Amino acid sequence: MKTAHSVRQDSPLYAPCRKLAYNAPLEWLQKGWKDYRRAPWHSLTYGVIFAAIGWLLVYFSWTSTSYLIASLIVGLLLVGPALSFGLYDISQQLEQNREPSFSHERRKALHEMGHELMLAMLLCLVFLVLLILISMVMNIVATSGFAVSAAAPMSDTAFLVVAAIFAGLLYCASSFALPMILDRGTDATTAIVTSFHAVWRNKSVLALWALLILALTAVGFATALIGFVFIVPVLGYATWHAYREAIITKGGMDNND
Repeated sequence: MKTAHSVRQDSPLYAPCRKLAYNAPLEWLQKGWKDYRRAPWHSLTYGVIFAAIGWLLVYFSWTSTSYLIASLIVGLLLVGPALSFGLYDISQQLEQNREPSFSHERRKALHEMGHELMLAMLLCLVFLVLLILISMVMNIVATSGFAVSAAAPMSDTAFLVVAAIFAGLLYCASSFALPMILDRGTDATTAIVTSFHAVWRNKSVLALWALLILALTAVGFATALIGFVFIVPVLGYATWHAYREAIITKGGMDNND
């Protein structure tokens, strides 16, 4: 008879995933837009909230210090998962042919609050470590004897490189982690490892998905963030459908595994 300890040892570190078709991201966006139209008022509410957060970040980036901006980003990393949970829960309710309700979304977010906060704290930790690295690199450049004209481009390059690393880690960690926590109540570590594994196994497809996200985000900024009212909910719903297609949730291994 297996003990609880042996069962935990036998549990996989991550859930298995499927190989995805190259056109999968386009299908996710189509399904996300369909969910938006099925729950327009819920979608608009979350879209307005995300747009308002974006406006605040832009405002403070022009009027405040870098320390306040960093604090706001950390706060967004803490609040963002709870807001994203609502979008994923809407798609799950629609998937089950249920009428979405804010009370259900709130209860679901509160039920998994522990795992949400753990994931958010891990992301914040990565962000703070990268901020320290950026500060160290800029200090090295500033004190290494380079001329001002040469030091500034090097500092900008170092910042962009570290920011790209952070964005890549955040993307790999969060692509499927939050939907998995919502769907299965998985702990944050297992969800993050599963997300990394799924992204690595479908590098080309998830690279295309990242490019589509960047393109739609650029459209959102080009429209003074008004576009985020529509773009963010659609991307949230599409992320749920990406998780449902990529991660095997009912046991067993995919034929390609």
